[in-house]
Amino acid sequence: MSTLANPAKPIRALSSAEKARTPVSMAKTDLGESVVVSRYEDEIWDFWPYIPQNNARDSEKRINWRIEIAPGEFLTDHQHAPLLESTKDFTWSLFIDPIDGRQRPRMATVIAHVVALTPLLRWMASRGMRQFRDIEGRALEYVPIAKINQRTGKPTAKGWHARRLIVLEELYLQREKLADALPTHPWPDESGFTLSGERAKGRTIKTLRIPERTVRQLAEVAINYVTNLAPHILSTRDALEQAVANKEGFQATNIRIPLARELGFEGSRDLSAELSYLRDSCYIVIAMFSGIRDSETLSLKRGCIAHDKADDGIDLIWLHGTIFKTGIKPHKWLVPPIVETAVRVMEWYRQPYAIQIEEQISQFEQQLDMSIPGSTFHKRQLKRLHTARKDRDGLFLGCAPCVGHLVGVLSKSTIHRRLQNFCPHFNILGDDGKYWRLSSHQFRRTYAYFVASAELGDLHYLREHFGHWSIDMTLLYTSGASDAYQTDTDLLTEILRSKTEKQESVLHNYLMTDAPLANGDIMLADLRQTIKTAKNKQSLLQQISSSITLNGTGHSWCIGNAKGTSCGGLCVFEADMCVDCAYGMIGPEHLPVWKEIALQQQTALDMSDLGLPGKTRSQRILNKALDVIAKLEIPQ
Repeated sequence: MSTLANPAKPIRALSSAEKARTPVSMAKTDLGESVVVSRYEDEIWDFWPYIPQNNARDSEKRINWRIEIAPGEFLTDHQHAPLLESTKDFTWSLFIDPIDGRQRPRMATVIAHVVALTPLLRWMASRGMRQFRDIEGRALEYVPIAKINQRTGKPTAKGWHARRLIVLEELYLQREKLADALPTHPWPDESGFTLSGERAKGRTIKTLRIPERTVRQLAEVAINYVTNLAPHILSTRDALEQAVANKEGFQATNIRIPLARELGFEGSRDLSAELSYLRDSCYIVIAMFSGIRDSETLSLKRGCIAHDKADDGIDLIWLHGTIFKTGIKPHKWLVPPIVETAVRVMEWYRQPYAIQIEEQISQFEQQLDMSIPGSTFHKRQLKRLHTARKDRDGLFLGCAPCVGHLVGVLSKSTIHRRLQNFCPHFNILGDDGKYWRLSSHQFRRTYAYFVASAELGDLHYLREHFGHWSIDMTLLYTSGASDAYQTDTDLLTEILRSKTEKQESVLHNYLMTDAPLANGDIMLADLRQTIKTAKNKQSLLQQISSSITLNGTGHSWCIGNAKGTSCGGLCVFEADMCVDCAYGMIGPEHLPVWKEIALQQQTALDMSDLGLPGKTRSQRILNKALDVIAKLEIPQ
């Protein structure tokens, strides 16, 4: 990659001819020579050298200025030349000479900015405006227009209305750097956020968390593929590839289909489908049990698993990858054994693609050597060679039929499409009884929630996959890393936030509702008395939550462990100890457990060979269980 130097003169001081030849993106050849990828005058600004994320599509790495701004009219048409020049100047200024007080945005942010700018360009064209300065005095007319999705006619997604309006504010803020901008603020004493009805800060989290029941179904399917079905699927694929080696067309088909049926599949298409579901399952297992983002999952490479030991001798498994959200840096994540299993399966899965991508690299190198430097073909092959070399060790390799069957790391659009189809195919439902709309960004919040539940002792299934976290693991994350890989402290923050949310949710049910309690009412009253300055109920809840640490036993909540006054965990095995404990809380969520305890003790008492000590103990526990049940069961 080659970096871009700041221009010797500001954009507004450059003539159209000077700007036309200015490079906006550059790359380096194997010989270290800089090659211009795109110039200012080009219809397409291609920024592939500056966007390394494997999960980004080609269309997300470039700006195509041939924007339709009116039916049959494009921004690149001759009559819109002034507006095109102003738009390019404004967009490029945000990167090369950012708004005062702001950091230089990433290229991906610049590209996304054009998406937010496009509705404004269409509105201007419909009003006969040829330059941005023409908007002065009419900006408020655009406010209701910006709220509508022009393709569907419905309101825009949350956040987009404000984003479109802020573009006008940025046109004003860049006015000293541009020949064409907004000379006055578009709406004095207002902002894009207030006009849109949204707030700049304090917005609630929009990402959905996968429901617990859905997670259980999803994990069951994905883990079954990874641990049980993978060997048969992959060995069958390898057997078919070996059988049809050096054969093509009908000759290969006539061998492949019967052999696939012989090995337990309906045919080669059925095998291909199962291979895809296996890859989907590996993605799901890795994302679900590591908490990493989609871009980080697709950054994984072969050999990304490393083993280590903690100071107390516990075996640790680290997943190595790259983080892009906070800068392009190597990172590592602590993972359970099931993630390592999924990685090993993908390392097997990728083997045929690894051979193909090496062949592609050789082909691109030869074609590049024979092409004319600076030609369109030379630029295209340089881009393909760069991408193939970057992807050659990728874990999630696949083939793209729409681009000449080139092999590379899967795009996020492919992953998104596959995940959308996964739940309907396997009949995985949400709490509303409909197929769950699975999306890659849901895994991180879900992971944080389940780890928080495990930390609170309130996780009753998948414990072996989420239970690898503990206070020791938290220390490992916060202490940084002893090698070149940083730990993902953002993920730790997400987990701690989820833990706080879950604890506040539990306390809300106990403090703010009339939910029945079998134990804990005196303790809760004492906790209320310790808070003297709470402004309202929510403030009271937050202050109480921050002053205690809940631990779950499955049949109660305990605050004694954090205070150093607990039974040392004995109550996990002796449930009746919690019934009269000064540090225990037993509420409606524990009722099914106590009913099961009562049933177990009644069964024990019915055993003829149970001795007197056993009967005495069972009767004691049964009496306490029945007392708890009586307090928690509310007459209908």
